[in-house]
Amino acid sequence: MTSHGVADSIREKLDIVDVVQDYIPALRRTGRNYKAVCPFHNEKTPSFTVSQDKQMFYCFGCAEGGDMFTFVMKIEGLTFVETLKKLSQKAGIPWAETEYHQLSAKEKERLDLIKVLAAAAEFYRKLLFSSNGEKVRLYLGGRKINKATVEHFGLGFAPGEPSLTAELERQKFPKELIVTAGLAGVRDNGSVTDYFRNRVMFPIRNAAGDVTAFGGRALDDGQQPKYLNSPETPLFSKRRTLYGIYEALPQIRKEGRMLILEGYMDVIAAHQHGVSFAVAPLGTALSAEHAAFIKRYSKDTILMFDADDAGSNASVRASEIFMDAGMYVKVADLGESLDPDEYLNEYGREAFDAKLAQAADPLEFRISALLRGRPGPCQKHAGAGALASQDKAKLIEALLDTVAKQTDEILKSEWVKTLATRFDVTQESVLRQLKKKSVYAPAPRRDAAGAKAGAPALPEVPAIELGFIHQLIKDPGLVACAKELTEEDFQSPLSKRV
Repeated sequence: MTSHGVADSIREKLDIVDVVQDYIPALRRTGRNYKAVCPFHNEKTPSFTVSQDKQMFYCFGCAEGGDMFTFVMKIEGLTFVETLKKLSQKAGIPWAETEYHQLSAKEKERLDLIKVLAAAAEFYRKLLFSSNGEKVRLYLGGRKINKATVEHFGLGFAPGEPSLTAELERQKFPKELIVTAGLAGVRDNGSVTDYFRNRVMFPIRNAAGDVTAFGGRALDDGQQPKYLNSPETPLFSKRRTLYGIYEALPQIRKEGRMLILEGYMDVIAAHQHGVSFAVAPLGTALSAEHAAFIKRYSKDTILMFDADDAGSNASVRASEIFMDAGMYVKVADLGESLDPDEYLNEYGREAFDAKLAQAADPLEFRISALLRGRPGPCQKHAGAGALASQDKAKLIEALLDTVAKQTDEILKSEWVKTLATRFDVTQESVLRQLKKKSVYAPAPRRDAAGAKAGAPALPEVPAIELGFIHQLIKDPGLVACAKELTEEDFQSPLSKRV
């Protein structure tokens, strides 16, 4: 059967309304059509429509439109062939990739990468249950992860000595493909060697269930880095990927909510305890791309990061990214120095659910975090009498950064009232201070090309310097490694100042 034949069979068996509702549960009938908030751009008034008669969708806000295949391709970031495969499974139509010979070079590469990554996942999985994997099994047992959960997430073991590359070559996968998939690296002498060694392996799947990358945790003390992710590949971008999304999607769609934790083990422990709507970013801060992805699936999002200063700061930054995307988010705090997986193992699901139910909005969370350990208004609704006036002003100034990023004007108004009440000041004074924030000012006018009207052009920066600066911003921990650099090491005046 040709790709056109499969597409026609899918059209006969599937209705676009059912396909779209898998991604947008809030889709509702309005007259002859269906309507919802568009998943492709930020809006508050629904302008996304689906016509059951025409089997087409269209958004009057951003002008995106097409059939069910176009919709899935855009929302999942898939190629046409990958979309056919996904929808054929939903339609119950047998799939045979060997029948597709009219593929583009990009589609062939993606399918080949999926095959080699699946083979790698199976190799790591078998090694975990071999005699060589006893150390990893003991480690997972010590973390109270049972065998059923290990198999559900497809956990594996990468040995200390290179062996994956040789096995994949034995299966007729070319070296170039193995390297492109992020499974191996090329040494200075041109030889190819395994990328992951002596690590517990976590397959990373996309929403369709395909393995697109791996995460690996070091098994030995002092082995660095402790956690290692696959490099960026044609299939994998950390800024667009959430660990556990495939396993969590059924429950996320059912409940309309998503829990975002910090790491692999947190997600795995959560699912083992029945909290199966949990996911995690991959060792990087939540991004605008993550927010756009989450918005497609979740109406209510809860952040729960580790109970330390770094986790608290990450929660604040993440909540602001969600606010920029026009999303509602709450932040949960375990209230003690235990990670989510430790808390679940110590206290169980019921206590964990109670903490989720107590999740606060971003402003309340940040107030609690800033006042923690200070005298005076450390508890909710307590007075501010013991707080010096200047300290009070500084705290309000810091908290207004969060208020200013709130795009919902009703919530922003309520937050102004909250600050006034909590710190015993007038709402008028809080509003005046808020208006001084540059981000609160109206957005600058832009010309037809989208540039800020009257804005001076940014100075040109060499690509290597721009990439270096971007890397430092992305991972501030690297700043310490760059302390020996001086202004003379840079060419651009902007780089020198940074």
